[in-house]
Amino acid sequence: MTRAILTILGAIFSFSLMGVVVRFLTADYSVFQISFTRNLFGFLPILLMLAYSKQINALKTPFVPREWLICVTRGGSVAIAQICLFTAYTKLEFATVGTLVFAGPFFVTALSVPMLGAQVGFWRWSAVFMGFGGVVMIMQPGIGIFSVFSVLPVMAALCYATSSTLVKLFPADYLSSVIQFRSQIFTAGLSLILWLCFDEIKPIASAYDLGLFLALGALGGAGVLGLVSAYRMTQLSLLAPFEYFGIPFALLLGWWFFAEAPIERLFPGVFAIVAGGLVIIWRQTTLKKDIAP
Repeated sequence: MTRAILTILGAIFSFSLMGVVVRFLTADYSVFQISFTRNLFGFLPILLMLAYSKQINALKTPFVPREWLICVTRGGSVAIAQICLFTAYTKLEFATVGTLVFAGPFFVTALSVPMLGAQVGFWRWSAVFMGFGGVVMIMQPGIGIFSVFSVLPVMAALCYATSSTLVKLFPADYLSSVIQFRSQIFTAGLSLILWLCFDEIKPIASAYDLGLFLALGALGGAGVLGLVSAYRMTQLSLLAPFEYFGIPFALLLGWWFFAEAPIERLFPGVFAIVAGGLVIIWRQTTLKKDIAP
């Protein structure tokens, strides 16, 4: 259990550091170029996982047209999410972005009703409203410090949640790495189209910038591998609460690298977001125990 906790904390920290790299890169490169580069590197951890598990031949698994449509939708959702998230890093405090993206679990719960036909009871709906209340408190609409850009990380959370919910439409015997690889094709393809349509191709200017792009891929890949590995070590419900360490990580990194400490903006909304997420995790765990044979 200790190993699983350390692994998931390392994964969450890798994603937070990736956000720092994105902020550095956006000083000279467009979010479209950064997004495409990130997606290009995104194939590496998937292939490594398949090779390590000796399941590379699973990529030959046939998909029916409906399943390819799901991959297209997932890929498009992730590409849009990245553009929203990376743009938000250039317009808002680092910790504010890192906190607002945790609206994701509430979107997943809400989307599971129309998309999966799930039944969501009182406790989980209460948690959804509690979490969104925390999001609104951080965004602070109608107040002088409100920025329209604060909508972007919430939109990113919605798009990521859509992708996460859609994956549950695949048969249980499909390897998640195969689904992710094929969805990644469309994520990379759409990010390339957006780059070509909305920005010019800019060559990497220096060895330092090349190092940042390599770090972008390495940190993103490490984060993906860490999450997959951690959740294979033990039950998801035991590890999910540790993902909320991403909030203090974002606060620490924002203060260290960018001299930002938006404490007054984040509190008390962050408490409502974390509390709502923990209630959802608790309720899902309880329901699984209730239906266990």
